[in-house]
Amino acid sequence: MINPNEVFKLLADKNKLKIFMMLMHDEYCVCDIEKFLSLKQANVSKHLMSFKQYELVEGFRENQWIHYRITNTVKDDHKALYDYLQSTTLYKTIAADLASFEKELCHPLKKGE
Repeated sequence: MINPNEVFKLLADKNKLKIFMMLMHDEYCVCDIEKFLSLKQANVSKHLMSFKQYELVEGFRENQWIHYRITNTVKDDHKALYDYLQSTTLYKTIAADLASFEKELCHPLKKGE
């Protein structure tokens, strides 16, 4: 289990927090995160790498796309934090915005694949 201080340091950055909350909602590729949050690809990749360093997110390849998702470790070892973040207004706003954004995904995942 990672040090909670490291998790809080990462989530203190507003863009990292938004990326993390996006990935709490569903799995997304870098280009979708970039488009949704109006960030540069290099910044999104850098943020994702910092999450991967602490095993908070994982990536998996689907053709030429790499999709990212929250690890089960986060859901298990940091359940209280995960549940708290889901109860926030920011998460609910992001989730609602993502519902309409999903029509614009570069390559939508097919659920169940």
